[in-house]
Amino acid sequence: MDFELFRQTCQQFLRTSSQFLGLAAAACQPAMPVPALPSGQPLPQGQQPA
Repeated sequence: MDFELFRQTCQQFLRTSSQFLGLAAAACQPAMPVPALPSGQPLPQGQQPA
């Protein structure tokens, strides 16, 4: 696979996943806060729980 295609695929995936995570966070926020994540410590970029 050439690098340009790989790069475009990654960008598309990141756009889609960030939109999905934004929607999921917005949907879950009022109902249930997430106690598993300590406040003040954001997740490292690129490491998302499955």
